[in-house]
Amino acid sequence: MSSPAPAADGTVLSVQHLSVVAKEKKILSDVSLEFPPRSLTAVVGPSGCGKTTFVRTLNRMSELTPGIRVEGSVLYLGQDIYGRGVNPVLVRRRIGMVFQRPTVFPMSIFENAAFGLRIVHEAEDAVDSAVTEALQRSGLWDEVKDDLDRSALSLSGGQQQRLCIARALAVRPKVLLLDEPTSALDPAATQRVEATMERLSEEIVMVLVTHNVGQAARVSDRVAFLHSGHLVEVGPTDDILERPKDPLTQQFITGRFG
Repeated sequence: MSSPAPAADGTVLSVQHLSVVAKEKKILSDVSLEFPPRSLTAVVGPSGCGKTTFVRTLNRMSELTPGIRVEGSVLYLGQDIYGRGVNPVLVRRRIGMVFQRPTVFPMSIFENAAFGLRIVHEAEDAVDSAVTEALQRSGLWDEVKDDLDRSALSLSGGQQQRLCIARALAVRPKVLLLDEPTSALDPAATQRVEATMERLSEEIVMVLVTHNVGQAARVSDRVAFLHSGHLVEVGPTDDILERPKDPLTQQFITGRFG
């Protein structure tokens, strides 16, 4: 994947007429959405509405599932990531992803954070500085800086999730996708991860899938509501959560969804 210039309006990531079909069943239908620079967009909706499928299309993770067909365009800095000759590995380096459950490897804290850098054979001094910076940005540095050789498996669940964020940040992506990253965490750990998300949204584009409307209210500046594979409504968080225009959105955010 080449390094194109940003779009004229500064847009880093946008989706145009995106549809996803799995075994002849349409999961997403004609979704178009732009993600502004330095923003956190929360994607919300009922179970089975296509939230996870949608976020997985944004860095080509969806194609790892057999039988998935993606139609339409996902533009990163104006270039279609599904275009001919585009390397999906490079796509996933520039558009990182953090999953629902922490996925740390059975190695040290340092080597977990450095994992992506090792793959691309980054110089050792560059690895050291990138890992330090990533752990600082993820909000984990002060807790682990004196024990980087310790096994990552010894960390708490919340610390492991922030380590996963650090691992994604170490390769300096412009976009970070998070698929319900706090659903397996206790309230204290959730609060720390949310604080990390808020800080990072001042630097890069973030897309958060969450089933928790309260979390969307706390950390996002925009909300996109999906229902049955369709983008029903998108806008500033306060507008969507307090003054939704569509009855389906109103039912969902008030807990009256049947």
